[in-house]
Amino acid sequence: MIFSDISISPRTYQMIKNFESSINHSSRDSWIIKITDGDGFSGYGEASPLLSFNEETFEMAGYALEGFKLAVSNISDDFEIEELLILVNAHTDNAPSACFAIETAIYDILSQKKQLPLNLYFNPKALPTLKVNGIYGLIDHNHYNTIKVKCGFRNLYDEIELLELLTSKYGKDVNFILDINQNYDLPQAIRFLKEIKQFNIAYVEQPLAKDELEDLAELRLHSDIPIAVDESVQGIDSIHNILDHNAADVMILKPQSLGSFSKVKEAVELIKDENKVPTISCSLEGKIGRFSSMHLGSINQINSPCGLALEKIYLDENNFFPEVLNGMISLSTAYGLGHKDS
Repeated sequence: MIFSDISISPRTYQMIKNFESSINHSSRDSWIIKITDGDGFSGYGEASPLLSFNEETFEMAGYALEGFKLAVSNISDDFEIEELLILVNAHTDNAPSACFAIETAIYDILSQKKQLPLNLYFNPKALPTLKVNGIYGLIDHNHYNTIKVKCGFRNLYDEIELLELLTSKYGKDVNFILDINQNYDLPQAIRFLKEIKQFNIAYVEQPLAKDELEDLAELRLHSDIPIAVDESVQGIDSIHNILDHNAADVMILKPQSLGSFSKVKEAVELIKDENKVPTISCSLEGKIGRFSSMHLGSINQINSPCGLALEKIYLDENNFFPEVLNGMISLSTAYGLGHKDS
């Protein structure tokens, strides 16, 4: 690949509406990278770090992107993809979201040039459709079979009342993902699991602090409801640690936190090999990052509902999103990432 131009710009997204949670989700900051190659093809990527998952800050992501840009500027050599990925990793060692953004832009170009959607560029057997979950309070729930509900910040009786209301509204066949965001200790979590066993619970996500793996393993002994980890997943080493403790049934993989496409693939294979369930989740970043996470779900043949938020959630987004039907989306056949109006 020969580089013609690289542009990097900050972006702040404002949510159409705030949704009730223990974490503020009113806005989101991202870096957008646009790479143009010598043949005039342009690819886009998005870096949107999450401090709750690792030590990467927004500023660190920006420095890493600029470092990569400087490294390849004024070089007219035709980079092989292998040496290019080595260069990317060298400049994004402590900035996984920057790595994810640069790789997305590169693969966006390469798949366009092969006249393939990004998922099929990586894997001819990539899934043509994906299961997706809705997010309570953020998007339209009528098209989903699984709804994610932020919990852990209400009192227990209010949590139960909300689940009763949602079950009545959407039907007894709808499943719920309950995201606690690390807000419980072990006794609270044990009581919570006992109180919610009457509902259709797909899994309870991160009920305890991310480092409390022994308590998470203990919690799994008290209920048949699956336990998922999200914040606990901070890289390949952390996945090995979670598996060694047998601390979870489901592992939620955020590409913005893991970084490279190859690490996401490695993580999925590792989790499946231990008969656990992997799933892909976006970080509520902008459309470019969410589309990339969608392709990664397809590439890695994720069969559980992915948390991709593939609806218009920010004020300045267009409406070109995949249509959700009965909890499923079909991936675009457009070449590359498939986003519009980037």
